[in-house]
Amino acid sequence: MSKAQWRWARIGVCPFSAASKPGVGSPPTCTNPFETYACEVIRYAGFLPEWLTPAELASRVPHLDILLTLGEGELDDATRLTLHQFVEQGGVWIAVGGVPEAPEITGCEPQTHPDGKPVRLGEGYVASEKPNTVLPETWGLLHCFGGREVHATGAEVWAYWHDPHGRRTDRPALLHHALGAGHVLVFAVDLGETILRIRMGRPVSEQVVLPPDIPPRHEDPCLHSEDATRLDWYLDRYPCEDGTLCFLKPVADLWQESLIRAVLQAGQWAGAVVPMVWFYPRLLPGVGVLSIESDPASGSYETHLNHLMTLTGTRAVWCISELMHNANFYRDLARREHEIGLRYVPEPGQFCKPSSLQNQVDNLRRFTGVRAITAVQVEGLQWRGCSEFYEYVERAQIFTELSRGGYHPQASGFLFGSAHLWQPMSRTRPGEIIRVYSLPLLAYRAMEWVSPAQVNALFSATRSVYGVFHLTIRPSVLTDHSSADALMRMIGTVRYNGYEWLTAHELARWLTARANLRYKLAGLPGQMQLALLSAQTMNRLGVLLFTPLRGWAQISGHQVELQEGEYFGFPCLTLETDLVEKSAREINLFETAEQVA
Repeated sequence: MSKAQWRWARIGVCPFSAASKPGVGSPPTCTNPFETYACEVIRYAGFLPEWLTPAELASRVPHLDILLTLGEGELDDATRLTLHQFVEQGGVWIAVGGVPEAPEITGCEPQTHPDGKPVRLGEGYVASEKPNTVLPETWGLLHCFGGREVHATGAEVWAYWHDPHGRRTDRPALLHHALGAGHVLVFAVDLGETILRIRMGRPVSEQVVLPPDIPPRHEDPCLHSEDATRLDWYLDRYPCEDGTLCFLKPVADLWQESLIRAVLQAGQWAGAVVPMVWFYPRLLPGVGVLSIESDPASGSYETHLNHLMTLTGTRAVWCISELMHNANFYRDLARREHEIGLRYVPEPGQFCKPSSLQNQVDNLRRFTGVRAITAVQVEGLQWRGCSEFYEYVERAQIFTELSRGGYHPQASGFLFGSAHLWQPMSRTRPGEIIRVYSLPLLAYRAMEWVSPAQVNALFSATRSVYGVFHLTIRPSVLTDHSSADALMRMIGTVRYNGYEWLTAHELARWLTARANLRYKLAGLPGQMQLALLSAQTMNRLGVLLFTPLRGWAQISGHQVELQEGEYFGFPCLTLETDLVEKSAREINLFETAEQVA
């Protein structure tokens, strides 16, 4: 490991299927949709990389500290020599989803069938067997999809592939190879495919066969979002304190974190400072989102629930289909910064079509007098198809979709592997991201159907991945005193642990601005400079500098002490700054004099 230095870690990301770059600071256009999605995951992580195409590798790699490649590709002799020298001289190469034919560099060799076709990894699990910071052993079995089978020729195997039944195989899944002063990390698993498949789920056309602990659905012909999960009902659920099984492991988020940890470990090996823009404002460890499913049967309790929200200072997303109150009630909600969303009611025999969704949105605007209808949740978490509903939501200019969660309590939790907002990929426009945020739902009808013990367990798991704690309640939660008390305690517990309750629209706007940040890294001996430019004002944007060193910052002529912290198991320095719309913010960073001496 190199001695820590006060300089930027230059990170390059190269998808092997990249054809062109649309603009400065934007991921390249890829022909492989899983590489496209892996780029989205890296961008969401908050790193500040240089995006590359394969043609640029030979010229750009010598100027990097960390190279992250996605997928597989052919290396010409010049690029192979450049990569060999890069690693030998202290660079770190992280290969994700396969590795080119370069065993002298990577310490492993891709496997092929007798006819020359690559041997692929399908659906299965991965578990770590060697202590490491990238894929901790405590995570246990992680569901995964896709990748390339490799054979270790000199690399150390950190984790092995397990078959779909959880049985260990001898196939390496994560490998580490030290070469000269540098390192190579190989993810045989395709992280882009894994995360995308788990989050998107499978297309829904019929009910899945549910395990025996879930009540039979003879009288419920509807298809629900839980029918789309790709996770295993037996291997991927774990018991809560009350004995109820639910999806307690945010699998997709853990894979995302493993990639983050790989980059941070690479920064330590390179002895350089890795910058990251934090997920949420004010360096919050996470946020809570409360959605309220307005139901005509319990409409009389909506006024009481509104008073409870006011009493606790909590703003929520009110998903409404039928009006039970005067329009002034809803206008007052909007004035007090609650969010008004649509509770979409599918037509009989027709889950959704663009006209029916748009008509319900227009009617809600007309009758409430609230123009900003920015979220949608389907009645009873119904679902059909794959990404079609997201595309209809995008056309209706709605920002967030709130239906992706388990309808039954035994299906609650991380049914789609995530507690972070994510954007789906279109099936009709291959490789294109739909600009709608899906906010995973962890508990439907919390405190009524989903017990407080389950909710507490889910909150603990959400905190472990710095996620968004999204619950849906109905006003009928107030009909039972114990349920109402449990709701108030949960609202307080979330705040006590550093979370804040935001609306889905607030969160979507923040993440959109964060994704579109423009940045520039520069440096002199003993000094680093970070320039940030945002298209909209962002108050108290958090920046993490992963390094064991200490330092201070100068922002607009004012000296700011950098606070020490730890995220993802790595030491870092933190700062907050305000970005004014379309105005560049320059941050000068200095190492403390005691360390320099």
